[in-house]
Amino acid sequence: MQDEQLSLIRRTMEEQLGRTGYPKDFPALPEVPAARYFDPTFAALEMEHLWLKSWMMVGHQSEFAEPGTYRLFEKLGRSVIIIRGKDDVIRAFHNSCRHRASALLLEPAGKAMRFVCPYHAWGYALDGQLVSVPEAHDFACLDKSQKGLVPVRCEVWRGLVFLNFDSEAEPLADHLAPMAAQTEGFPLERLVVKDRITIAMDCNWKAAYDNFLEIYHVNVVHSKSLAPYLDSASFVVSLFKNGHARFATRKRKGDTIFAPPVTIPTDMAASFKEYTIALPTFPNSFFALDPVGFNYQTFWPDGAGRSIMEATMFGWESDSPEDKDYWAKMRPTVESILSEDLRLFRSMQRSLESGVMPSVVMGYQERALYWFQEEIDRRIGRDRIPAEMRITPMLAAHSGG
Repeated sequence: MQDEQLSLIRRTMEEQLGRTGYPKDFPALPEVPAARYFDPTFAALEMEHLWLKSWMMVGHQSEFAEPGTYRLFEKLGRSVIIIRGKDDVIRAFHNSCRHRASALLLEPAGKAMRFVCPYHAWGYALDGQLVSVPEAHDFACLDKSQKGLVPVRCEVWRGLVFLNFDSEAEPLADHLAPMAAQTEGFPLERLVVKDRITIAMDCNWKAAYDNFLEIYHVNVVHSKSLAPYLDSASFVVSLFKNGHARFATRKRKGDTIFAPPVTIPTDMAASFKEYTIALPTFPNSFFALDPVGFNYQTFWPDGAGRSIMEATMFGWESDSPEDKDYWAKMRPTVESILSEDLRLFRSMQRSLESGVMPSVVMGYQERALYWFQEEIDRRIGRDRIPAEMRITPMLAAHSGG
């Protein structure tokens, strides 16, 4: 992390610890319409203008270690093949044969040196080109060069693999530019995936994501699991363009909030040992950088009132028994901590949908939630949103680069 960022954290943290009232120069936040969490019209706008036009983290380069290794992305009503080619480039394609639309790959992950349709055996190279068609003489005027697999934008940033369904979207590096300085000194490229937890939730995806965009619930909800390790009163927020944010919280005990470290890279910046640096990344990611490893959480819609949370557990490459034991024990620990939040989500969604709560109140510590909602409206376009569901822009003057 750059010195100027670290200086800002320390200065704002001291201000936060000394604060006894609402900041004089910060606006009161309007209430957020509850319909944004269940209305099908709003969900359709999100699908068209947010989900199908945003960069979304779907994996790590370590999962595609050799040519032919692949994973399927199967969310948002899509099935996408993510694969490392023979030229070592990671690409993505819609998992649909150009003949009769059959899925080419049926297993969620594996290795394939060629795509062969299980329906009529049309064959494709790893770069998506159609290379073989049985009974080709039965297809008049078939131009194989025009029937390759349909590509999906796929780019890698700091080892993390992202998809975007919009061929005209800005480059991934531009979207994530505000986060570059925040991750400096943390070797993301050297991470490996240790485990992945997928949880179906009875709530809108934003209701679940909101939970991770503030910290003051920790002393209540996680009083025994997380609160002893974090000085919640020191929590500070920086808002960045493109809907991103940075959280910083002082640690109470040592370098990591979970357990004595197994392995910490020698080039790990000291700032990540002193503070928990969390990076909510628009549109649907949250991760708190911890020297031992961390969860990269993503939140996905599964209908207006249901959603999926995926927690990818990242650590450092090691074959030691101590490392394997650490991560074997980490899964139940993570599941236990998440369950403390999850038990509340269904009742929240029920209240939002019932009309009992026509709007949601947000205070100063929830400014990242409001910033996130503002960005959703910017992506959709305010004029497309019914007036009763719009957000009033308030925070542009309080955001950084």
